[in-house]
Amino acid sequence: MPPTFSRGAGSAHGATKKQATQNMAVFIKDLAVDGLAVVSFVPATTSYHGEGRWAYVILTDDERRLEIQMPGDPLGEVRGGWTPIYVDGQPWYWDTALQKCSPRD
Repeated sequence: MPPTFSRGAGSAHGATKKQATQNMAVFIKDLAVDGLAVVSFVPATTSYHGEGRWAYVILTDDERRLEIQMPGDPLGEVRGGWTPIYVDGQPWYWDTALQKCSPRD
């Protein structure tokens, strides 16, 4: 069950798509460190989801398609747990979002 977000459930004013894309690049690098290669990532058909989040579709080397809604807040705030990342519609903080992208056994 997703956690209840008592802080940071929304985005601070000033979130940008450019920052969300930069955050995605770091998120993908972190996935690679965890052993999951992302073949591609592109903006989702409906890219802006409100509250400063932009959606991207990632395709993984194990042939999975995941939708990631990445906040456009500064990386330190997103990694620090101030704004959640949505993985296939469920909100998670950075480290847990990485785990949710991992291959299922």
